[in-house]
Amino acid sequence: MKPTLLVLAAGMGSRYGALKQMDGVGPNNEAILDYSIFDAKRAGFGKVVFVIREDFAEAFIRHPR
Repeated sequence: MKPTLLVLAAGMGSRYGALKQMDGVGPNNEAILDYSIFDAKRAGFGKVVFVIREDFAEAFIRHPR
């Protein structure tokens, strides 16, 4: 059984002013969380679980996978 990675992503980034883990940063507008998931899978994790605030849920659900 592969381990599960737990990512604590409930912070807003108040100095940043947005959900920085959702902002596009890559050449194809990939989000930081996309890179996190890619790296986790490459490191051998079988599942990635994000702990978020309830008011962030819609943004995470809408994010393309």
